Amino acid sequence: MVNRKALLIVSGILVVAGILISYMQSEDEMNDIAIAQQTVSSGSSMNVSKSLDPSAMREGVYSVQITDFKQGETLGATVVDPSGIQVATSTVTKSPYQQNFTISSAGLYNLKIQNNAQSDLTVQGIIGYYPQPPNILDLVSIVILFAGLSGLAVGMMYFIKTRGKMGPS
Repeated sequence: MVNRKALLIVSGILVVAGILISYMQSEDEMNDIAIAQQTVSSGSSMNVSKSLDPSAMREGVYSVQITDFKQGETLGATVVDPSGIQVATSTVTKSPYQQNFTISSAGLYNLKIQNNAQSDLTVQGIIGYYPQPPNILDLVSIVILFAGLSGLAVGMMYFIKTRGKMGPS
């Protein structure tokens, strides 16, 4: 006979553990990037900065997204390394736009976005480390969460099935 309470408690703990692991991983990934969003007037620019270190990862990425993008509008995007050298330059003609760059030295990397369009645009700029592929911790968190949810489902079905067989007290 299955101990319903123990099954439900252990399953609940597994669900909470799976959610916590997933949350910690997403927080860690969010710390690897800098995000800024603002309305940029025609002819003006915005900056997004992030401290990057090649010993942590050699590849960086930046992304530009225009909320109210219209065909024919362009933005200029430039990434400048800590020594002031341009490491990536592009003309953004689509939204979203993403490009990788090499992190050559440790320090503050700046993404400068210039509005070349005739109207004000709401722009989101992102700069940081290039995302890593899934690792073993990603798989473990999914397995723990799945096991916990399965245990809760089985425990609830067992609880409902045996509850109907109990007579009035």
